Amino acid sequence: MRRLWNSCCVEAVLMTIQRLNFDAPMMTLHSVFGQRSACLMAVLLCFSWIPASAQEDPAADELLSRVSETMKGYSSVHAEYVSTMIDRQSDFEMEQAGEVWLQEEQYHLELGEYTIICDGRTVWTYDPEMGECYVDDAESIADGGIDPARMFTIWEEGFKKTLKGEEKLDGKTVTRVDLHPTESKDNGYHTIQCFIDKVKWEVVQLVVKGRDGTDVVYSIGNLVGNGEVPKGAFTFDPAQYPGATIIDNRL
Repeated sequence: MRRLWNSCCVEAVLMTIQRLNFDAPMMTLHSVFGQRSACLMAVLLCFSWIPASAQEDPAADELLSRVSETMKGYSSVHAEYVSTMIDRQSDFEMEQAGEVWLQEEQYHLELGEYTIICDGRTVWTYDPEMGECYVDDAESIADGGIDPARMFTIWEEGFKKTLKGEEKLDGKTVTRVDLHPTESKDNGYHTIQCFIDKVKWEVVQLVVKGRDGTDVVYSIGNLVGNGEVPKGAFTFDPAQYPGATIIDNRL
């Protein structure tokens, strides 16, 4: 469970687990979780590399800076979205609804049955089916992956940016910017497509293009800035999860 977050998206891992349960109903849940690391490596943890000579796109930088300015102007962010994992090789598709609250380095995610909480230092991942809560160091878990706290400003570090122009998305005109990781490291994706609403200066969709043909699409249905954050949203309270077994993965 320690490396669950060392990927481009936790949803892809959780969906893969659900798919394993569907494809092999006689497997024990522990054996399914044992396969998670292998699935994660195969699906998400591949190497990608962009030449150091790749040039920045000033127009893309300017557009994304406007979006960053908008997001950083909020004291908190609440968003509802749908993530869709698309495995093109096996023609498999799975959707999962998500909800996230963000405040500086803190986040609270509800992903299907899973609850993931971060206070900026520690991450708690609660799995209701297993009745377990996994505790990890936030910095080590975010290393090499996409930090949920940066979900709507992901482009600010570690990417080359290319403005691709206007496209239609659900009948609306949006602007697409492609992000390519700049370092040779464990990235299971080669491109992140960002679709921007230039009226609200917000991200409306992210498409993470996996190197093995597995993509994850985040469709943002509702984003509210400066909204009320539920009390205790960024702290794991064991009393709210009676009977949960705490598994501390921190060194």
